[in-house]
Amino acid sequence: MAWLSNTVHPSFTRVFRPERFVSDERAHPAVKESGREAFWGSLQELDGLLAGKDWVAGRQYTVCDPYTLVFYGSGRRIDLPVHELTSLTAWKERMLARTAVQTVLKREKSILLPQTQAA
Repeated sequence: MAWLSNTVHPSFTRVFRPERFVSDERAHPAVKESGREAFWGSLQELDGLLAGKDWVAGRQYTVCDPYTLVFYGSGRRIDLPVHELTSLTAWKERMLARTAVQTVLKREKSILLPQTQAA
């Protein structure tokens, strides 16, 4: 959880809120791009961590799983090829099969649900 909140999340924050990291607007594009690269690297690392595992923390579902699902959606939102990350994508499908996850994603009108379910 600490790694997700202290490494993965801040890298994504640089993409959407570069002003939190540098006040000079001319530097915002570079901050966004470095955040995008770092975020993609974190998603690749998550993909490796999930290889051969059902859940982020191992054998059981934990609070790390829904938090990580937010990042999968964020990757899609900024057009990263998250579908290429096979372990992460298989895990995402396990997450989407959970009734509670579906309920929340429907309420949020998430991009992770097929359009017929999100409406």
